[in-house]
Amino acid sequence: MLRRARMLAALPVAYFDVLITPFIEEVSQHRPVSAPAWLRAAVVVAVRNSRLEDFHALNGLLRAADIAAITEAATPPLAVLLEESGPPVHDNALAGFDTAFPRAWACLTALSDLMESDNGGEASYSVPTAPLPQLPGPDERIQAEHSTSIKAVRGVRPVVASGVDPRFDQDLLRMMEQVREGAAEVVPLSALSRLSRNSAKQLRVLEFLLAHQVTVVTTNYLLAPGTVGVRARPLVKPDSYDLRRSWKSLRGLGPTHTRWVKALRKQL
Repeated sequence: MLRRARMLAALPVAYFDVLITPFIEEVSQHRPVSAPAWLRAAVVVAVRNSRLEDFHALNGLLRAADIAAITEAATPPLAVLLEESGPPVHDNALAGFDTAFPRAWACLTALSDLMESDNGGEASYSVPTAPLPQLPGPDERIQAEHSTSIKAVRGVRPVVASGVDPRFDQDLLRMMEQVREGAAEVVPLSALSRLSRNSAKQLRVLEFLLAHQVTVVTTNYLLAPGTVGVRARPLVKPDSYDLRRSWKSLRGLGPTHTRWVKALRKQL
């Protein structure tokens, strides 16, 4: 975790802002609530999305309450570490995403810019030209067990796997295959962390979706080729166990986001 924190501290401010943006919508109730949202999101990237996830998701040694206590305790020291730009980190695993995933990075940059205001809304952005991403190869795949505690969405039962595992489970691959075949135009999520807590993997999937002209709709975010949207503050806490609850309120959503949510709620 300390190495990840140093990786984060070594990043340029503008890059840092974009990297933490996917996780801002899930920290509205993270402690300490007195800390700014960007700092709590940074704690998610540096601490929550570390190997800590393996102990939580795979063997159950850490409960949700344990994770909350750890991230709360990590917030003050991370704030101190981030006060000044850190020295360069050799093989920084959090760097280089802007060139590796240009569409996803442009999308999240536009979203980050839009979030500078509490008023929310929707905005357009230019989609970079880049090669069409391919599906993960055979050596990048994993067969995971299905969850019995999370409600199915569209009849699909989520899998139990570490959120930081760089490999792709069978359900995520099935979704990407449907997208490649043109069988899906929207991907509904409670939060972007449902794609992955591994930032490289998350951006890779988002790059794939945007390249295939697919819209991603979360509790508070709209991410589409050429358009982004964010709910006006306060953001709604995503419910990872029940997408219906996440989309119960339309308050503060932009017009495009609202239309998508209304359409998707009929299918849940």
